Amino acid sequence: MGQSNTGIIEGKITSSEGEAVAGANIAIQENQKGTSSDNKGKFIIKNIPSGKYTLIVSAVGYAEYEKQISIQSGQTAKLEITLETTTEELGEVVVTGTMRKTFTRESPVKVAVVTPKRLEQGKTSANIMDLIDSVNGLSTQLNCGVCGTNAIRINGVEGPNTAVLIDGMPIMGALASVYGLNGISPSIIDQVEVIKGPQSTLYGTQALGGVVNIITKNPANTPSFSSDIYTKSTREGNINLAASPKVGRFKSFISGNLGRMAHYFDNNDDGFNDMPKRSQVGIFGKGTLEGKNGEQRINIAAKLYDENRTGGTQDYSDAVRGSNQIYGESIYTRRAELMTDYHPAGLDQQLRISGALTYHDQDSYYGTEHYKARQNILYGQATWNQKITESIQLLTGATLRYQTYNDNTPATSEGTNSRFIPGLFAQGELSVGAATFLGGFRVDHHTEHGFITAPRLSVKYSPTNYTTARISGGTGFRVVNVFTEDHAALTGSREVVFREDLHPEKSKSITASIEHIIPFGANPLTIGLDGFYTRFSNKIIPDYDQDPNLIVYENLDGYSVTQGVAINLDQNFTYLPISYDISLTLMDVFTKESDIRKALTYAPDFTGSFGATYQLNKWDMTLGYSGNLVGPKRMPDNYVENFGRNRWSPTFSTHDLKLTKEFSNVNRSHGVGIEAYFSVENIFNYTQGSPLVDAATPFSSEFDTIYTWGPIVGRTFSLGARLNLR
Repeated sequence: MGQSNTGIIEGKITSSEGEAVAGANIAIQENQKGTSSDNKGKFIIKNIPSGKYTLIVSAVGYAEYEKQISIQSGQTAKLEITLETTTEELGEVVVTGTMRKTFTRESPVKVAVVTPKRLEQGKTSANIMDLIDSVNGLSTQLNCGVCGTNAIRINGVEGPNTAVLIDGMPIMGALASVYGLNGISPSIIDQVEVIKGPQSTLYGTQALGGVVNIITKNPANTPSFSSDIYTKSTREGNINLAASPKVGRFKSFISGNLGRMAHYFDNNDDGFNDMPKRSQVGIFGKGTLEGKNGEQRINIAAKLYDENRTGGTQDYSDAVRGSNQIYGESIYTRRAELMTDYHPAGLDQQLRISGALTYHDQDSYYGTEHYKARQNILYGQATWNQKITESIQLLTGATLRYQTYNDNTPATSEGTNSRFIPGLFAQGELSVGAATFLGGFRVDHHTEHGFITAPRLSVKYSPTNYTTARISGGTGFRVVNVFTEDHAALTGSREVVFREDLHPEKSKSITASIEHIIPFGANPLTIGLDGFYTRFSNKIIPDYDQDPNLIVYENLDGYSVTQGVAINLDQNFTYLPISYDISLTLMDVFTKESDIRKALTYAPDFTGSFGATYQLNKWDMTLGYSGNLVGPKRMPDNYVENFGRNRWSPTFSTHDLKLTKEFSNVNRSHGVGIEAYFSVENIFNYTQGSPLVDAATPFSSEFDTIYTWGPIVGRTFSLGARLNLR
């Protein structure tokens, strides 16, 4: 019945020079339906309720196109759209910076947007943690050379200071920061939004270093069926299947991911597997109920993740977990997430009520050390978005976070650790000519620490369509759980010592940026320059150097600073099928205590990322390249003094290539798309060697797994194929 009252829009987008425009955004203004054009410039939007609509088409390097269209039941509206070249662009639609939809250029807070295509430009992986290095200023730090756990760093700041959100929900708790992030597959991602610097005003007291918001796919825009299968030269295999049933106003998307790596190899000859064995299953489902005009009313999403990973010597297996004769590390991770989002009818989507529930269970052995922990988070949020005048926008909200944590360490010797954290926040946005001012304030209440405030102020100034300048300042606050955040507290054989009761970490930060577009005909070059400064107090930094048998935790009596600059170049050629981006971030990350200044361990002096895409249209092929550059990192003094390791790691760079072939002979009018791809990662086979200290005696106090600064696995080949049925 619903199908008989809907129609279809089908079209092709070309430039004023007659070239197909790939990757253009096509959106229906009234109901938020949309899609993007393929490599031939073609697009299709189905199941549109009959009526009159405004169609908006935008693409980088082209003027925005707007057209009034009429949709009739059972009919297909066929369009031929021509875009005029220009240097003006609004960019992608983002929500993270202000908690409401806006364009990147119009946002008072700078937001970097990364699409799955950009993440997978040169690599093949079903794990977002393998791909995040392609984002300027972001890096992954390997925290264990045996079990492979890692964390996201923003501008050198430690991983736990980065708040990872799923659809705006801060549900990735401290326990999930160790292994839970590895369960996020690019197959469910629509885009990744990144903000550097404290964002506690909107996203709570954990967002000290920045925010990474993973926006999941909109079921209305997903293929009816898709599959993606690949295998690697490391004998890793992965299968992803997805379906998108749509019935009337209900749209849904369900994705299943199965991965397995069961091969042992030891190319660095330290007696341990270079890459942990693992088997993983992930299921993600999302449903959207649309209103009568096609607007989103209710979203419900759920994710289940189950992983078993082991690392260690060749004879190690699950059967000998906890053995004091055969060293290995075995981690069982079970995670479930439920998220919902509701916009009541009749309020023009001003009121948004959101909620999330997560369950995370980890059962691990690190040698003979048994670590069993469970964390639950219940999160609720209500926001009201009110347009006061044409130039004034007000956002108010209330949050409620309840979390429980329990493990078998001294951290919860008195029973389950529970935290109940209510919060209120307000944010006002004022536009005056070419300037936009954004001010916000948040207050949370912690049972142990009382009322915690988090103000922020941002200013954006755009004197022309070619130049945008921004400056932001804010504060952050974070309660630390050592045993979930610092893997070194569990691995090896060192004893963990707390010199004092640990106080929460606090931060004050300021960031500034300027973006300028230089017209090169129809091939504009965007140049971005960023500066950042964050000062941390009560910093909790593990000390490996006081005693080789101990890891000592205490609050820093002085302070810690992260400061630096970053530059980014981005260009998309109109006449040539080439696009590229280059970025470089210079950082100075240090601690100062008792007038002694020290570089922070594992924080690189600089990082760089670069990527390019070349379209071989004659053969329907795309060649993608990605690479990264990592500067020296200061390593813990204990490894230098007692084991003869280098105090500083060397500068290194890795490079990846990916070739994708689209089979255009398949009948596109029936919505069938087939692709095959081949990638080579770490082309020059660069590795750091063994990340282990005293690997010959893994049960001794000298053994450690965190002398990690670069790649452990060398050159890797991948082969895969995709199928999409519209």
